[in-house]
Amino acid sequence: MQFEMPVTLVGGMTFQPDNGNRINQLFVLNSDPTNSMYRGFVPAKMTCEQVVVDSLSQNPADYPMNVKLTVINKTQGGKTVQHCLAIIKETAPRKAG
Repeated sequence: MQFEMPVTLVGGMTFQPDNGNRINQLFVLNSDPTNSMYRGFVPAKMTCEQVVVDSLSQNPADYPMNVKLTVINKTQGGKTVQHCLAIIKETAPRKAG
């Protein structure tokens, strides 16, 4: 099941280890004032589709930005993790801060 997740996006990268599959990652700050486990912003990384990394700005001045992601939960290494399918486009991403 996919769902929307608001995050502060701080960057992304893609790389391919020797003789391995390509790895696409986003680096975000999560916060949830309704969840008592969160205190401020919690850094996290999540895997994503190649098209998501390709759509990111290469200008460091554009980050961090507040966006909504379309994500799914998937099992990876015995753990449930979020995997980003897309960035939900608004009229203009909001620069955090």
